[in-house]
Amino acid sequence: MNVHSPISDLCAEGPGLITIEEACAAAAAYAMPISAVDEVPVREAVGRTLAEEIVARLAMPLFDQSAMDGYAVALGGGMMPAGARLPVEGRVAAGDTAGVLPDGAATRIFTGAPLPASADAVLMQEHGWRDGDHLVLSRMLRPGDNIRHQGEDITQGELLLNPGERLDARHVALLAAQGRETVRVRRRSRVGVVSTGNEIRQPGTPLGDAAIYDSNRPMLIALAEQAGLAVVDGGWMQDDPVEIATVLSRLMAQCDLVVTTGGASVGEEDYSAAAMKAAGARFETLKIALKPGKPAVVGQLGACAYLGLPGNPVSALVSWLFLGGAVVASMEQRRFRRRLGCPMPTTSQFQRRPGRTEFVPARLALGDAGPGVEILGRGGSARLRPLVLADGLAEIAPLHAPVELGDRVLFHPFRNGFAI
Repeated sequence: MNVHSPISDLCAEGPGLITIEEACAAAAAYAMPISAVDEVPVREAVGRTLAEEIVARLAMPLFDQSAMDGYAVALGGGMMPAGARLPVEGRVAAGDTAGVLPDGAATRIFTGAPLPASADAVLMQEHGWRDGDHLVLSRMLRPGDNIRHQGEDITQGELLLNPGERLDARHVALLAAQGRETVRVRRRSRVGVVSTGNEIRQPGTPLGDAAIYDSNRPMLIALAEQAGLAVVDGGWMQDDPVEIATVLSRLMAQCDLVVTTGGASVGEEDYSAAAMKAAGARFETLKIALKPGKPAVVGQLGACAYLGLPGNPVSALVSWLFLGGAVVASMEQRRFRRRLGCPMPTTSQFQRRPGRTEFVPARLALGDAGPGVEILGRGGSARLRPLVLADGLAEIAPLHAPVELGDRVLFHPFRNGFAI
């Protein structure tokens, strides 16, 4: 079985190509950090970037408590053997106030309930039985068994979260458990999305000859909204550098980032660079060792960053996940994490030319050697059907060609909603 490195600076497709990491750094360099801060209810903070340090106000657990339904026992510091009989006194449920338990006695207790004073172990209810007013142990009990000790999870004053953390449901739970009602977060990044191309038509209008419906703009708007960004729909424009420059200038005055699709290559019908030049922006054209998504234009007009992505939908998607992710992370003052992926064997073959890191739709499959990934179809940056059937993207290293049955690739699941 072959094992290939996920990252390589070696490119077989000619000079001038840069790595994905270099491209992300170049794009991020045009982003202006967002300094404005909002204070929002904790429950509304999902997808926002933290703008303050979070220090623990409370120890967690706040008090010694039972980790099980069972019986709290005052062992007196020693162990208690199986067969021991203990008198049972009282009952403590979650939310109750616990009293004092005499040495050698037990009390009925439930998960999360405070431990009575002197109690130093909890017997799971399955590990003993009641004999009238007494408890009989069916196994040895030791000090500390089944107890959640005060502060064992979090100590008071401990640093919990740093600024720049992208908040999700886990962080909401932590903040709520600390009694936080609000939290300070970065203002949402404002992203304008534009599609270009004479061949583009909008749903609900006739196609005509050699025309296609606009899928990139709805897709990128959805991706940006899933990432928690504030989206401005910039609409569709024909391939006219002056018209594009006018719209870009207007959008870039109100957005932190403007993204266009189409016209990002170097052909005579590619207008992204010409439009940026006409708008008076500073920019550069990148040639990335990435497939799909080799060409991209990155730049800045005023305080607004710009991404000119390829026009084919899979190219636009892959480019957004990397370049868009790097730019948004830079704006929100958080560290951009390159997708690592999970090494998995392939259950199918895939013919390709070496030279660029390639991302292809793939789905989870069960092969002879266990779980693996099946690469769907022959790829292609304009094919949406394999993308819809896929469970994620398979990342193939630049010099990994061809991909044979059982070779390892890096699998990037879609389960996180294409988060950037």
